[in-house]
Amino acid sequence: MISLNLRQKMFCCFSLHLFFYIIVGLTYLKDFDMFQDDVVLLIHAGNLSNMCLEIRRYEKNFIIRHEKEDYEKVLEYIDKALKSVPRVAEDLTIMALPAHLQDLTGKLKLYRESFLEYEKQCHAETSILNCPAREKLRELGQELVLTSEDLAQFEQNKMSTFIENFNVLVLETSAFLVFLSIFTILLLYNAIVIPLKKVEKAAMMIANGTFSRLPVDKKKGEVRSVLRAFNKMTFDLEEQQEQLFQAKKLSSIGTLASGTAHQINNPLNNISTSCQIALSEVDPEQNPLLAKMLETINQETQRAGEIVRGLLEFSRAQTFSLQPYQLAEVVTKVKRLVAGEVPTGITLDIDVPEDITLFIDVQKMVEALLNLTINAIQAIEEPPGTVTIKAEKSPDNKNAVITVTDTGSGIDKQHLEKIFDPFFTTKNAENGTGLGLAVTYGIIKKQHGTTRVESEKGHGTQFIITLPLYLEAHTTTPLDQSRVSGNDNA
Repeated sequence: MISLNLRQKMFCCFSLHLFFYIIVGLTYLKDFDMFQDDVVLLIHAGNLSNMCLEIRRYEKNFIIRHEKEDYEKVLEYIDKALKSVPRVAEDLTIMALPAHLQDLTGKLKLYRESFLEYEKQCHAETSILNCPAREKLRELGQELVLTSEDLAQFEQNKMSTFIENFNVLVLETSAFLVFLSIFTILLLYNAIVIPLKKVEKAAMMIANGTFSRLPVDKKKGEVRSVLRAFNKMTFDLEEQQEQLFQAKKLSSIGTLASGTAHQINNPLNNISTSCQIALSEVDPEQNPLLAKMLETINQETQRAGEIVRGLLEFSRAQTFSLQPYQLAEVVTKVKRLVAGEVPTGITLDIDVPEDITLFIDVQKMVEALLNLTINAIQAIEEPPGTVTIKAEKSPDNKNAVITVTDTGSGIDKQHLEKIFDPFFTTKNAENGTGLGLAVTYGIIKKQHGTTRVESEKGHGTQFIITLPLYLEAHTTTPLDQSRVSGNDNA
């Protein structure tokens, strides 16, 4: 069985409508031509009948008065009648009985001969017995009138029949048009309205938080494609909602980490103070092992304090505050924050010159590089591997080019175009929400920079950031605060 899509169905329906209208139009046009011909024939038949009546009237006048004027009028109307007969000649050949309608011209000629004969043989004083031509003339005149009246009646009946048939045709055409319209409406209703109602109902359910997919039939067509696209959208929305919940959860964890860092900071200060007092009381020469252990405690306490301060600074950074800052210091902060995330077997290489200064928001820049670094570490699924953060000046000394490179599994080509889209991720829900790269892209863009990615499946990934260098003589134009204020989740 042939399966048609929606466009093909609509094309067939409209083509059928057009074909029907053309046929009806041509049929009606032909019928109107026939109607016009019948009207003309009826007019001619009526005129011919009137002429025959005029012939009889002047004939009677001539018989009574025997005046030349009446005589001439009779001959004049006979000539007019003879000229009118060819106009109805076609109908004369198709008319059924009575047979006397078949030779109207012959009857007119015979009547004229009888009239001329009567004019020669009879006078007003002549009696009917002495003038047999008078009775013959009257008989031919009556027959002539009867023939013309029958002809007019035939034309009237013919027109009446045409009108009846035309009315039947109009009714049949209207009935077929109604049937065709109902069929088209039902077809379009089943093909468009019902699926759209399902989509509308499903959309309302999605708005209420219920993600239900629509059944898709096996018939090919635009509606099937719309339903499949709607189901895919429903699936993506459901996934993004889960990712949004995860992002909110991580945001809550960040807030909790900030409060925890505050709480941890005080004990660390007490430990550091107590350790320094203990070191001042211990003689390294008399008890070197204890002095060394106290020194180690003091160093680790300071290291823990730096991590806590980094967490506090990271959690407090909510607005853009641009300032000149050395990129090497930013990378050092990133290295310190990510130190606990680097598994055994993965090496973190840093190659950032000290002379690169950028006009940036420090905490946001730390956040951007931290996102890229953690992604690079997670991309190396099976150590050993290397994550490299490198920076250099562009050849024109106007920009800094920062690269974050890993030796991981790389990214598929079909994912590269969507890598910076919010909530897009190739990780599971435990390792990512799809917001890190989108946030990084937004941070770099707001600092007048660009971010791009180069990757090949199985050969690692490289993120390349380009930012303007800070020059004392020509600084970067400050950003519009209305664009950079507020949370950076763009």
